Amino acid sequence: MAIANLAAYQDRLQGLYQKVRFTKAAVTTVAARSYSSWLSGTFPAAGVAPTTAAVPTNATAGSLGQIDCAGSTQRLLRLILQTAGATGGMITIADRLSHQGGLSGIVAGAQTTNLPTAALTRQTTGDDVLLGIEVYTAVGATGTTISASYTNQAGTATRTTPLTTFGGTGFNAISRIIFLPLQVSDSGVRAVASVSVTATTGTAGAFGVTLAYPLVSIPVEDVTMPMGLDEEGLFGFGTWFPQIVDGACLFFILHTVGTTTGIIQGQAHLSED
Repeated sequence: MAIANLAAYQDRLQGLYQKVRFTKAAVTTVAARSYSSWLSGTFPAAGVAPTTAAVPTNATAGSLGQIDCAGSTQRLLRLILQTAGATGGMITIADRLSHQGGLSGIVAGAQTTNLPTAALTRQTTGDDVLLGIEVYTAVGATGTTISASYTNQAGTATRTTPLTTFGGTGFNAISRIIFLPLQVSDSGVRAVASVSVTATTGTAGAFGVTLAYPLVSIPVEDVTMPMGLDEEGLFGFGTWFPQIVDGACLFFILHTVGTTTGIIQGQAHLSED
């Protein structure tokens, strides 16, 4: 959706479908690593670590909980963020499409507990869908590697991700989400069949697979600095605005250069076309 000019954008803001307000508790981080907001409160409430394979929605605890548009097109017009105590980085808002849990950091070789992942009900082609390994209870301090067997965006099964670091400092903590690179020429993921840890991390912990569709990323440039669309210019310079499909389970992926994300609060402005 393109908006002709600033005046048209301001008019659209006056007729918002809804404003979704949020406050997320700080997540302890290691610099230059990605973390998930799924287990952090306070509003909306923290999500629960999944066990069986499931498709989370806007009604699932942990989601931002926006209201569906009953089949109409809903767009994210503006995302206002304010952080307290963070040291800069980037925040991505994404649709959490499918997740599962119950995998172990001490089992070497292929794990299929609660796998394959639940079939996608949104972004069903798999295009641009990210494959994340999300830690729910800390795994061990011994570094190893991890890979996954997946079905790509073309429906081709038994694709294998390159080995990626897992376990050890920066790769084992609660809320850490490790995005696995895909096989050459692949551009997305429809499903994951198994996950393989090369060797034990020393502690079982608990982790799972999260499939996510990123919508937009906003840089956090300074402590307590309010950030929003007016700081970035319009998304795509006003040529597009991310679509929020019915049932979307919106959550944050946090990437910081410091040791905490700080408290994150703000609101998403949603419009119905």
